[in-house]
Amino acid sequence: MAGLPEVIGLLYRADWARLSLSAEVRFEQDGDLARRREVAVRAESMRRSGFLPGPHGSPVTEQEPEDERGGYHRWRAALLIAPGRRYRLEYEGDHGGRADGSDGEQAWTLRPPDAAPLLPLGFENGPGLPVPALFRPAGLLARLTLDVGGPVTVCGREAIAVTAVPRHGAVGYWRTLRPPACDRVELVVDAETGILLRREETFQGQLLTLFELTTVTMSPREADDPARFAPPAGSRPVRDREDDPGRSGLGSQVAANAAGLAAGGLGAWLRLAQNLPGNRPAAEAGSLAAMPTPEPGPLDPADAPPPSDDLLGLLYRSGQYDRGDPQVRGAAVRRWNDAKAVPDALRAAANGGVGYLLDSVAREGAVTVTTGRLRIGGPELYYLEYSSWQGRPGPLVMACDGERHWQVRENVTLVGPARPMTGDIPSMVGSSWLLGERLSGGAEITYHGRRGYHLQVTRGDGASPAGPTKFYPADAIVDAETGCLLRLIAYAGDAPAQWWELDDVTTDPGETADPAGFRPYIPPGTRVVEESGDPTADATAGVPGLTGTAARAAAEAFRRGTDAVSAARSFLEELRGDR
Repeated sequence: MAGLPEVIGLLYRADWARLSLSAEVRFEQDGDLARRREVAVRAESMRRSGFLPGPHGSPVTEQEPEDERGGYHRWRAALLIAPGRRYRLEYEGDHGGRADGSDGEQAWTLRPPDAAPLLPLGFENGPGLPVPALFRPAGLLARLTLDVGGPVTVCGREAIAVTAVPRHGAVGYWRTLRPPACDRVELVVDAETGILLRREETFQGQLLTLFELTTVTMSPREADDPARFAPPAGSRPVRDREDDPGRSGLGSQVAANAAGLAAGGLGAWLRLAQNLPGNRPAAEAGSLAAMPTPEPGPLDPADAPPPSDDLLGLLYRSGQYDRGDPQVRGAAVRRWNDAKAVPDALRAAANGGVGYLLDSVAREGAVTVTTGRLRIGGPELYYLEYSSWQGRPGPLVMACDGERHWQVRENVTLVGPARPMTGDIPSMVGSSWLLGERLSGGAEITYHGRRGYHLQVTRGDGASPAGPTKFYPADAIVDAETGCLLRLIAYAGDAPAQWWELDDVTTDPGETADPAGFRPYIPPGTRVVEESGDPTADATAGVPGLTGTAARAAAEAFRRGTDAVSAARSFLEELRGDR
């Protein structure tokens, strides 16, 4: 009987692009329950991002009005897949006339003008993917805890029953730890290919969504006909999301709004504040002329076989502090970032404050260095103290004891409710997000005195990058004891663009640590401010002097719907007397 390591390997290696099959697909969803789920997920996403309920400019989370998503939905479709990323999905019944597909180079969609709206196919949707809820199961590994059942037979095929529940007590990249969208998932995994023959999700004890294949035929003759996958008359091409930095899905608008608001003020501060009175210059150790030279260097793709089941299982278990596996308890943190590596296309595509921030960062043209020390006991038990300061606004200490969260800055300490650690560092501690990318290698090496495994990382099939970088390929060294990342380097071409490290790692088994060890010392007389519930305002609250005024003016302009770039420029020009 297959065990957990074998099932993890099956799900990770499932590759629909190599398959030749035909199948009937059945879909069901309770639309009213899906709306309730979305409201709950959005509210929890906001909490984890630092938003509090109230009129702080935070996104609205009330129940959406009645729309076509309400009621109970069903559809069926005929699916044909051929090797080389070719497929055709033709809907039947009430949705007849609709189709989606790809000829291997271009994804396309056919929608009659009078057709009723069709619900999305799943959370892991991406361009040119047939029914991703079934054919891209690797995306489940970072977010769910699996319990392997016994063998079953479905559609005449040998399969494995698996029960999955949302992962709790875990540290990792924010996308892998987004709020649970279901209570429980029942899976039937094809024992040969790793694709899902059935996926049933429940929420609040009720059936939420069902995807299943009701018939499966391997290597059908019609899959040999290239004309079956050509775009039909009246179809339109589907834009590749890799060309679109924007995101979609639950909570995406929350993140986009918050990023735009904060980025406008920060971009203005980075670009022009160095000439304002009272600005603190960057520390000498906070920047370099060029990125360091990696040793060892990146893997040669020719020397990188697929990773073993044991290594995939190590990634799956990393960052889970509610279990007895060894986990990181302390580490030195280092990050190098090459500002020149910000892609021109990304800067051009970004809007408003985000675009202005990216342009400002690129203009600096330096390699910035961030160093610090981390203590961690779980998702909401951490103490991260930075020792190198780059002349930018931001916390010197971020801490959480499970009940309260602190941001200790130079002239103010912000205090608010507990929330998970965000940013790049959690993605080094919990590396399960790597299971959403394409991995190769796994040779055993020693790095900074610790035994590890060397991996090459390339972009997976998801709609968005699984981890903290948009640069590929990436080079990773995985700690053999905890599964954390001792090193992660993302490349822009042949040059390192971003580099993260954990060093001097201490470990202990998981389970709860003492909250008292994660409370910061706040000297008497320090100004302590309760968080407003709007991370945008809080992000600029501690920036001193005229530079802080500039940042807050830009952020406030965003909140009012004004162009923050123009507002920031106008304000700073007035300060300088340039008008």
